[in-house]
Amino acid sequence: MPKAKLSLSLISKQPILDPALGLNEPSGLTLNHDGTALYTVSDDTKAIFRLDLKGRVVVEESFFTGVDDLEGIAISGDGLQLFAVQEDTNSVISFDLATRAEISRQPLMDMENYSSIADHFPAKPDNKGLEGITVNTRTGNIVVVKESRPGLLIEIDLPRGRILDARLLKETNGFNHPDLAIDKLDFSGLSYDSSRDTFWITSDKGQCLFHYDWKKNGVIQRLDLNRKADKSSAKVRKSEGVAIDPAKQMLYVVSERDGDLYTYRINSHG
Repeated sequence: MPKAKLSLSLISKQPILDPALGLNEPSGLTLNHDGTALYTVSDDTKAIFRLDLKGRVVVEESFFTGVDDLEGIAISGDGLQLFAVQEDTNSVISFDLATRAEISRQPLMDMENYSSIADHFPAKPDNKGLEGITVNTRTGNIVVVKESRPGLLIEIDLPRGRILDARLLKETNGFNHPDLAIDKLDFSGLSYDSSRDTFWITSDKGQCLFHYDWKKNGVIQRLDLNRKADKSSAKVRKSEGVAIDPAKQMLYVVSERDGDLYTYRINSHG
C-alpha cells in the first residue's frame, strides 16, 4: 500500500538567538524524551542549549561542554543520553544528561567497518563532513548524515563502535530538487520518525525536507519549508536541524541564518 501524501502547515515562528549565552548559530535539533522541550547546539559555542517549545532558552537546563564545532544533536530512546556530531573530526560524542559529563568521543575512522565508507571521506577534511544525527528508537542505533560530496546516511552501533550500513543520497533514490543540481544539494540534519519508521532530512540549500524510507532506500516525498503560512512565501534559510514529535505529528525546524524556530503540523492526505 502506498504511503499517504503529507503536507506541512506552519503553526508558529519564534526567534531563539541569545548572544549573551552564545546561542548565535543554532545547528541541530532534538526533542526531549517526553516531548516538552528541545535541545540545540551552536557550532561557535561549546554548549548544549535546552529550549522550551516556544524557543526560549532554559538556562538552568543548558550546559557547557568541552567540545567545539558541534553540528547536530540527538537524544537516546530512554532520554538518558545526548549524542552530537563534530564536523571537523567526523566524530560522534555522547553525554550523560543527568551529570552533563562526556561519556565517549568516537571518530568514524576508528570504528569497525570504516573501510566500507572511507572512500567518501577525503584524507584532508573538506568541511563537508557529518552534519546531523538521530536515533532509530526501534533499533537503538545511531544514524548520522554527511553533508555532501557525497550525501551519505550512516547507521552506527555506538556501544560497539561499529558501522553497520550506509546509504548514498543520490538522484536514483529520489534526492533531487527542481532548482538544484545533485552536486549542489546538501543535507544538514535528520530526525527519525517512529510513527512511520522513516527519516526526515533537511537540506540547507534546498530549503526543504526529504521524507526518506531506509528500508526501500528511497525518498517518499520532498516538502518545501515555508517561512509563512502562505505556501508561495519565501523558504526557510539554512535549515540546520529538524525534530519530530510522532505523538503530536509536529515538526520543529531551526534556521541557522535567521535564528528562528519553526513549528509545523504534519497533515496526512489519503
